[in-house]
Amino acid sequence: MKVDIRELVELSGSFEGDETVVIEDPMGGELAMPCRVRVDFRQGHGTIHFNGQVTASLLTQCHRCLDPVRYDLVGDFELMVRRGEHGAEEGEDVVTLPVHQYDVDLDPYVHEAVVLGTPMIVLCRDDCRGLCPTCGVNWNRETCSCRPDADPRWDALRSKS
Repeated sequence: MKVDIRELVELSGSFEGDETVVIEDPMGGELAMPCRVRVDFRQGHGTIHFNGQVTASLLTQCHRCLDPVRYDLVGDFELMVRRGEHGAEEGEDVVTLPVHQYDVDLDPYVHEAVVLGTPMIVLCRDDCRGLCPTCGVNWNRETCSCRPDADPRWDALRSKS
């Protein structure tokens, strides 16, 4: 999402747009996530302050039972843009634009907001029981007659009782 700062004629306001962000799927591979971006801005003393909010729905699989899961995420970002001679970035959230440049690229900030809002582990529900490691039955829907293998690390404690 590129913003031409010459179009921001008011001292404050907002704009919205749709973006597609490609991220790494927590279950492997890549995901193209459609996102809605809303940016509020205010101008003063030669600086434009951008406050953005990104909303998206992550469609992936539960990490325990592999059922499809939809996770709604919300992320935000802040950015300050100044006009100047050098055009060097002053920091992650402060950018100085060269005098002849008017476009501000918000894509890296939108991407970062999505990545930071994406959980490392996604579950279909908090009490997901997962899959049987022996037969693969989804324990959320049915039971199986498999007997869990005894962990040999506990043998010493079992022999004490």
